[in-house]
Amino acid sequence: MHTAMLVEFGKRPAAGEVAANSSANDRENCCTSRLFVIDRKSGLHFLVDSGADVSIVPASKMKSTLTHNCDSKLYAANNTEIPTYGVRTLSVDLGLRRNFLWPFIVARTNKGILGADFLKKFNLIIDLKQRRLIDGETKLSIKGEISSISSENILSTLCKSVKFPELFQKFPDLTKPSWTPSHVKHGVKHYIPTSGRAVYSKPRPLDSIKLKIAKEEFAFMLENDIIRPSGSEWSSPLHLVLKKDGTYRPCGDYRRLNDITIPDRYPIPRVEDFQHVLRGCTIYSKIDLFKAYFQIPVAEEDRKKTAITTPFGLYEYNVMAFGLRNAPSSFQRFINEVFRGLNFVFSLHR
Repeated sequence: MHTAMLVEFGKRPAAGEVAANSSANDRENCCTSRLFVIDRKSGLHFLVDSGADVSIVPASKMKSTLTHNCDSKLYAANNTEIPTYGVRTLSVDLGLRRNFLWPFIVARTNKGILGADFLKKFNLIIDLKQRRLIDGETKLSIKGEISSISSENILSTLCKSVKFPELFQKFPDLTKPSWTPSHVKHGVKHYIPTSGRAVYSKPRPLDSIKLKIAKEEFAFMLENDIIRPSGSEWSSPLHLVLKKDGTYRPCGDYRRLNDITIPDRYPIPRVEDFQHVLRGCTIYSKIDLFKAYFQIPVAEEDRKKTAITTPFGLYEYNVMAFGLRNAPSSFQRFINEVFRGLNFVFSLHR
């Protein structure tokens, strides 16, 4: 029996295979008490659940038009798939004297969820006995409400009919999305060799809606070290790319920078390059990498060249951004090092 694996990386319209809780099977047929808090901005009630891998906002609370995103999957306790609609970065005010900016999965649910990702990031502690949520940073707390939830309200990351549930339960992090760059465990960096003088552009005007979106996205990236304030002589204009799920991806319009960037000729494989190896195989595994470029840091001396000018400031990337000329080559070089010697694994950029 022959096997093959395909690894894909590149732009993605929304989050990967995600769900709210990877251990729903262990908690079936029981009711548990949970803390609920209120977002002062939207009035939305959030279930505070440290057992949930991700944070969720109900699709009914989103004002914009939503498009079903098949890449994000949530399952109810009865194994029914719950429709998801991508990711929204929202600012939540819980009354703790600071706003919490975080990506939420938009799903067809009747309540919002503040999951373990949210609680861990902002160091929030659940106190069920005193019915409160404690801010571990400021030691402030807010009162909430205690309610019981049944197994019907527990969402799972895995379909119960999956062939290897024990394997996924043994490695739960495989199904947890990572919104921010992880700790770098490799030595690969992205370099931007250029010829000629620094190029620069003026910031492009944005309407009120896009300006609000851009500010929220940049605030999130700034807080999570994806970008940093810049004093660079280089600058490329901000461009908001409309994704399939109706949200926008902020990126730089790097065309002028790319014109003077010395090309990296590292080869990018094509589907035709490994069709002959796939012939006769009966089992195929596909891994679609999420935010793959953010796993590659930009060389310190070249970060100034990634600077993006906006109506609200100048920022540069700490990690590899979309739109840079040699980004596909840098990542292909890295992925080939990871899978060196595994002749049944192929990586494909799309």
